[in-house]
Amino acid sequence: MANVWGNFLPAQGDETERNSSRRAMGAGDRRRWSSFIRQDLVQAATAKLIDGENYGLVLLGSGGVGKTTLARSIENEISGHVHVVKLFGSATETAVPYGLWGVQLARLHSQNENTPNSIIQGIADLIQADADGLDVVLVIDDLPGVDTSSMGVLMHLIFSGIVKVLVLARSTNDLPEDLMWLRKDGMLSELLLESFSKREVQTLITKALGGTIAAAAVAALHDSSGGNPLVLHTLIHEEMGNGHLVQHNGTWVLSRERLTSPSILLAELVEARLSRETAEVRRGVAMMSLIQRAPLSMVIDVLGTDTVAQMEEHNYLTLSRHARRYTSLAEPFIGETVRAMMGMEEKAQLYREMIEAVPIDPEKLSRQELLAFAAWAVDAGMPVKPETSISAAKAALMYLDPQLALTFVSALPENTSLTVFGAVVRSSAYSMLADYSRAVEELQVVKELAESLGDIDHYAYWVAALAGALVWVEGGLEKVPELLETAMAHIDENGQDLDQQDRANKSLNFALLAHQVNCGLFSEAAPGLEAGYWQIEDSRYSLACGSLLVLVWAFTGRELDAINLAREIGQHPDGKYQDPGLLDLQIQGLLIAHTWSGQWKHGVEVLTQMLATMGRYSEHHGGLIELGLGISYAFAGKAAEASEILLVAAAQLEIRDVYNCTHIAYSALAWAFADVGNDAEAAKYLALVHGAHPNTTWVNLAMAEYFTLIAEYRMGDPNAADDLVESAKENIAAGRYTLASVSLLASTANGCESDLRLLETTSAMGQGPLAEVSNLLAQASLEKDVDKALQAAAAAEDLELAAIKSRCAELALELAIKAGDHQRVEEAQVWLNGLQPAGPVQLAFKETEGFKLTQRELQVARLAAKGMGNRAIADVMRVSIRTIEGHLYQVFAKLGINSRHDLV
Repeated sequence: MANVWGNFLPAQGDETERNSSRRAMGAGDRRRWSSFIRQDLVQAATAKLIDGENYGLVLLGSGGVGKTTLARSIENEISGHVHVVKLFGSATETAVPYGLWGVQLARLHSQNENTPNSIIQGIADLIQADADGLDVVLVIDDLPGVDTSSMGVLMHLIFSGIVKVLVLARSTNDLPEDLMWLRKDGMLSELLLESFSKREVQTLITKALGGTIAAAAVAALHDSSGGNPLVLHTLIHEEMGNGHLVQHNGTWVLSRERLTSPSILLAELVEARLSRETAEVRRGVAMMSLIQRAPLSMVIDVLGTDTVAQMEEHNYLTLSRHARRYTSLAEPFIGETVRAMMGMEEKAQLYREMIEAVPIDPEKLSRQELLAFAAWAVDAGMPVKPETSISAAKAALMYLDPQLALTFVSALPENTSLTVFGAVVRSSAYSMLADYSRAVEELQVVKELAESLGDIDHYAYWVAALAGALVWVEGGLEKVPELLETAMAHIDENGQDLDQQDRANKSLNFALLAHQVNCGLFSEAAPGLEAGYWQIEDSRYSLACGSLLVLVWAFTGRELDAINLAREIGQHPDGKYQDPGLLDLQIQGLLIAHTWSGQWKHGVEVLTQMLATMGRYSEHHGGLIELGLGISYAFAGKAAEASEILLVAAAQLEIRDVYNCTHIAYSALAWAFADVGNDAEAAKYLALVHGAHPNTTWVNLAMAEYFTLIAEYRMGDPNAADDLVESAKENIAAGRYTLASVSLLASTANGCESDLRLLETTSAMGQGPLAEVSNLLAQASLEKDVDKALQAAAAAEDLELAAIKSRCAELALELAIKAGDHQRVEEAQVWLNGLQPAGPVQLAFKETEGFKLTQRELQVARLAAKGMGNRAIADVMRVSIRTIEGHLYQVFAKLGINSRHDLV
């Protein structure tokens, strides 16, 4: 594939362009930049341009959006049929007459008089002579500075029918008055060129670089560039050059915390754009680059009504639909670039001007406003109260910016409670960066100070933070009980203030409940969490307990209750402003509840929405989100889609192992590859799983074990089904009915009566449509009830669970044949024939036209193709040899073959 990105070292360009970074970047690269995904626009623009009912086309779009590239593509489209003349205006007003026609005038001076009429006629004659009978299109770029005389010539050529025009402009405000009137009268067509969407950015990068790109990287690049092609091109150039954007196992991922500062190219682009504006607008852009986001009323107080109106007219501002009309710069890269170009003193001066116009009270600011103003003050070298720094750092963590949080708490006073609070913030920031050893270290450094604090609730706050951090380091989880026991004794000995003691006990009680959840002791944790959630007078404690309770209920047969609880928490005013780690556990519980209740599509919707809204900081959790998406698709039987997404997730987690869960990605990949019959890849990832010994929670370990056993079962491991049943029995004993039910559902495809009865009773303990399907399937098998099997197939189809639907339909067919019920045989066959493959073709041979292998026949065929004998296959599937012989007979008949050799 051609390299459209150019070299990382700037090219020299020609003599006239040597000082231009944009030229040094490679004009050829930029010309090809948009062409990968805008072919439909080329066709649409060409059709508008050659429309016989108008005088041409105006291409509108902000700087760097790709107007010139699109114009060149249009030129290529019409070349050979149309003569193209390119004209360039000026970015500023000019008094030079006929400046637009300088090249043509140079050819006329020797033979024409310098009168207006002779010049107009001479230029017209010259263009027609050059065209040699072809139609003529004038491509006009950069119009604000076109002089009156030039416009006179242009309008003559248009009205006389000699030319059509293709005009490139940033906005309609840049059009000369004459062209504006033509546009209003409908005599000039118009095409607005938008910035790239996230989907277009993904397509573009994939085509340009080759390989896949993580959705988190797409979100970060799109958010920083605003979808502007030129800015995007520059950012990718830089991020590849400095090692931030790397290809890992075939997937492009961001390997560090955030994108770099804007480049010289972006500075040139922004400076060129702002040079057109008034001093008031330039000051407004500078001020908004520091304010970042504020209510419209505050922005008007700071900038003035006239300046805000001008900035809106020139498309610099965007307003939210929020009641307070939050206002920010429409293109984020402009704010970042301007902010990066300003010195500390200039930022300080603007800060002083801002607080003179609108006095700032940190207590009355929203979290996002506090974050922006604190960052501004730090950049400007202005003093910030330690308490404000702590609050701003917590806000930064909520908005997934751990580096900014670390900046805020880098200079706190020593040997005070604020020192301990700062250590807790730093620990949370390093946890977000997946540096778990450093997270524990930051807390242990202040151990003596925390123990000596007079406020025991501050000490308990530190203990709870340490208990949470220890989960992710070697041997840490085992240390938590002793840590909490020691802390409780310390509080009993030193607690004198009853209010402090109550707060301290509550912190330690929650830490104990969280530890129980981390160890999978859900039945033990549930009563305390339920009681805590109903303590509505303490919303912070209530919401924290509720977040853990979502995960607990998801595992203990209360899937629908978990979903409703997550929705209830999300609707609370402070629901989204909790500790990020608790929010992650809540989301994990919600996704498990959606998936294991059969409503996997709802889980996909949640994850897709998260990716769409996380923006540039999605690299911290992007791997987790795509892991969740891959698991959802694998559970739905869409193994091909799952494997693609899971490979991207694994690539990100291998670089930043968030919550030490790379092994989950490996186990899910093994499952997905086993489902499509790729045993070699499945075995590769199983080896990685077995070689991993992560420091993580019981939930993460249990999920990896479940996926591993499913993969081994699909690959014909004779012990996998029994291991799934034994795992289910352990979970039943611990009250974890949801995981037990899905384990039994997977292991009883050829299960014995006792296992089916266990599935029946366990699924009855759960909630949601999948539990109902499992219960119907177990009852149909035990009672030999064809109708219940068909009901289960219909319910599975509603859930779009193709593999489970196939299993239910196969059971119905088998039961109907044994009962001699011809009507039910036909109904079951309709269900089977209506099945669509959930992934790519899973066998290396063709099926006879009109027949498809059932899931059970497919499993037998795979095992036989591996060289296993009938008895070995019967042992794996836990059925009789005669049943295996019957399945092989059907396989041979459907495939038109006569032997195992032909099968291989």
